[in-house]
Formats: sequence, C-alpha cells, structure tokens
Amino acid sequence: MAPKQKRVGSRNPDLIRGVGKYSRSAMYHKSGLWAIKAKNGGVFPRHDKKPVEPAPAEKPPKFYPADDVKKPLFNKRKPKPTKLRASITPGTVLIILAGRFKGKRVVFLKQLTIRVAPCYW
Repeated sequence: MAPKQKRVGSRNPDLIRGVGKYSRSAMYHKSGLWAIKAKNGGVFPRHDKKPVEPAPAEKPPKFYPADDVKKPLFNKRKPKPTKLRASITPGTVLIILAGRFKGKRVVFLKQLTIRVAPCYW
C-alpha cells in the first residue's frame, strides 16, 4: 500500500483571492481546534520557551591589519568661487556644453559661492 501523501496548502479553498470558502468559526471546528482546547481544560496549550544558551567567548578576529596602516589625509581644500571670463556678466546668453542639457541656450543670472551658476532657461 502506498504511503499517504501530506496535504499541501490550506484546508480552506479560496473562492476568490483573499476570501475563503469557510468562515473563521467553521475552520475552527473543521481543523479540530475545539478538541485540543477541550483536552487541555478550555485553554490552548502553551509551550515554554527553551532557555537561551550563553554566547561563547569572543573569538579573536581572523584578519589582523598590517602594522603600517595609513591614516586618511584630511581634506584641506576650501571651496572658492569659480573664476569666470570677464565677458560672462548677468544677462549674457550661454550655451551649455556638457551634461543633460548640452546644447541648450540659457541666460546667466549670477555667480554663487559654490561651483554652479544659476541660469534661466
């Protein structure tokens, strides 16, 4: 005789996705939870948690860095405004040469302390 195959999936088939054929109370009786509860004096059995084993002592690392580890250098650069050509003044029409807007004509408004210049499209 062939061994019984285990049931895979839910005992409550879906009518549509998310809606089962049987109600919650029908599934309570169908799955036999009432019998488990009755056998344990009207309460579901509780299983005590296993005691947690203490963590083993800290292992030394497997990798030891070399003695001559270099320290990172500090960034000594101070932001300065970009030097512009004398011909670039507010109101000048410029053509963008690089980036996403390459080839677009813009009107130069003013120079900021950071490296970008606000322009009007």
